[in-house]
Amino acid sequence: MATTTCTRFTDEYQLYEELGKGAFSVVRRCVKLSTGQEYAAKIINTKKLSARDHQKLEREARICRLLKHPNIVRLHDSISEEGFHYLLFDLVTGGELFEDIVAREYYSEADASHCIHQILESVHHIHQHDIVHRDLKVSIESEKLLHPS
Repeated sequence: MATTTCTRFTDEYQLYEELGKGAFSVVRRCVKLSTGQEYAAKIINTKKLSARDHQKLEREARICRLLKHPNIVRLHDSISEEGFHYLLFDLVTGGELFEDIVAREYYSEADASHCIHQILESVHHIHQHDIVHRDLKVSIESEKLLHPS
């Protein structure tokens, strides 16, 4: 029996620089060839995953699909190919909130209040779906503040 290998990711997307790295995954900037749209591709080497880790991956994708909020990074696609799984998220390029705070000489109460308000709205949205996020990653971009991890 022949094995069919899905090549949708490699046929439809071009990978670029690394944006981050974890124990079982790497995040790289990618571009969808048909549209020129940029994404952050979380690339998971599924050959290294245990059965429990596979379940966690499926759960992460399922949770990310639920979360549709202007301040939460959106999952656009989830693609499996032989040995790898790709999660395609909004590309956020503004840097981390902490770095922005340190770089400024002055951070006004109004700026802090606006930022905290956006974070709390995002966390409230997550909690409305009975989800607890234990590793918030807050970035600076006009709209997207929270990243799934």
